[in-house]
Amino acid sequence: MENSNPKHKFTARQKQILSLVRKGLTNVEICRILNISANTVKVHLANIYKILDVSNRTEAVSLGLLNMDDDAKCSPEIKIFIVRKNIIDNPQMNLFFFLFAQHLHRYNLFNVQFVTEEIRENDVDYQIVLSETQNPEPCFYLSLFNGNMSRIFWVYSQKIDEKLDMNFASSKVIVQLYRRMLISAARSFERGENQQPSWWFCCAFVNYKLDCRSRESFEKCERELMILLLDDSGNIFLKFSLVRLYYTAITEGWVKTQSYFDKIQELASSAMRDDPYSDYSRLMMAIFNILDGNMKAAITYLLLVTEANPQNFFANMLLSHIYLLMGEETKALVLFNEYERYFPDLENDPNQIIAKIQVLFLLRDYEKCEECAMRASYIRSKSVYPLLFIILCRMLKDDWTSVEIHKQMLFQYHPNFKISDSVQLLKGIKPSQRQVIVALLENAFGKINPQK
Repeated sequence: MENSNPKHKFTARQKQILSLVRKGLTNVEICRILNISANTVKVHLANIYKILDVSNRTEAVSLGLLNMDDDAKCSPEIKIFIVRKNIIDNPQMNLFFFLFAQHLHRYNLFNVQFVTEEIRENDVDYQIVLSETQNPEPCFYLSLFNGNMSRIFWVYSQKIDEKLDMNFASSKVIVQLYRRMLISAARSFERGENQQPSWWFCCAFVNYKLDCRSRESFEKCERELMILLLDDSGNIFLKFSLVRLYYTAITEGWVKTQSYFDKIQELASSAMRDDPYSDYSRLMMAIFNILDGNMKAAITYLLLVTEANPQNFFANMLLSHIYLLMGEETKALVLFNEYERYFPDLENDPNQIIAKIQVLFLLRDYEKCEECAMRASYIRSKSVYPLLFIILCRMLKDDWTSVEIHKQMLFQYHPNFKISDSVQLLKGIKPSQRQVIVALLENAFGKINPQK
C-alpha cells in the first residue's frame, strides 16, 4: 500500500457499503439491505479499493475506518441562518423575535445563527428572513428559503398589536414553519435529490409518509433509516423516527407485533442510555410503555416532553390516544381543539377529523359528531369511517330514511363490508365503548343489510 494519507472523499453510497463491510456483512447481505444488485456492490467495492489504493476488504476496512470515524465525530445538525431586516423600534416586535427563536431551539435539532443579511453559502441548510414594517401598522413578513436562497418554501405575514397573544402567535408560526421544513425535505428526498445532512431528509420523508399512513413505503423507510443508523448510531432523531415507524406498523397491523416490539424496546433503551433527558428518548420510552400497557408511565414521559416543548404535537397526539383508551374523552377533545388552533389549514384533514369524530360521539355530542363526519365524507367520499358515524348519528335521531341512504352509499363503495370490519376501525377506543358502538352498528345494519 503506497497511500499514507487515508483522507479520501467517498460518495454517500460508498460510505454505506464501506460501513456495512465494517459490520462484517457479505455482498449478498449488502444487496438485500441496500436493495441493489450484486454487480452494483462489486463495482462500488472496486471503486472504494481504488480510492484507498488497497486490494481487499480487510485493507479497505482498516483505512476506511479512519475516514468513517472522522465523519462520526462531526455530529450532524440543521444549520439555520435567521436574518432580521428593516428592524423597527417596537417592543411587541422585539418580544415576538425573542419568542420565535426560543421556540425554534426547543426542537433540539437546529443550530440557529443570527445574521444581518442573506448569505449564499452551501453549508447552510435553511435561511429564514424576517422583515418588519411600521406602515400602515406594525407587521412582519417571514420567508423560508433553502440554504443558498435558490428556493422559497413558505411565506407568512402577521400583524402585530397590543392585543395579540405573542406567545401563541410565535408558537403558531414555529409549528407551521417546522411542518413546512419537514414537507419540503420529504419531497426533496422523494425526488432523489442528493441533500445533506442525509439524516434530516430521510427522517422528514419517513415522518411525512407516516402522517399519510403509507403502508407501501414501510420497507423503504425502514431500509433507509437502518442504513443511516449504521453510520450514525448516536443520532437520536434517527432512532426516534425508526421507533415511530415501528409503532405505526404495529398499530396499523402491517407487521407482527412481538418482533417489532422488541426492536422498539432495544432502540428506546439505547436512547435512554445515551441521552435520558432528550425529548426524543422520552418519546421512545412513551411508545414502548404504550405497547407494554403501562399507560401511566407513558403519560409521565409525554407530559415531560410537552412541558419542555409544547409545540411537540406528536406527543400531544399520543396523549390524546391514551386518553381515549382510558375513557377520558374530554381530555382528548381538549388536545384535538388545541391542534386545530395551531393548524387551521388542517381542520379539514381527514385523519384529524376522523379522530375527533369518535371523541365527539363518545361525549354524546351527536350534532358536532355528524357535522365532522359529513365534512370528512365530503373530502373522502368513499371512506368507511365517516359513513359509519353518519349512520349512527342519524339512527340515534330516528332518521331511518337517511340511515338507509347512507347504508346504500357504504355498500356501493364497499360491497364486502361486514360489521366485524368496524372492530379494526375502532381499535383506538376503550374496549367497553367499542362494544357499545359495534352493538349500535349491528342494530343499524340489522334491519336491512344485504351483506348479513
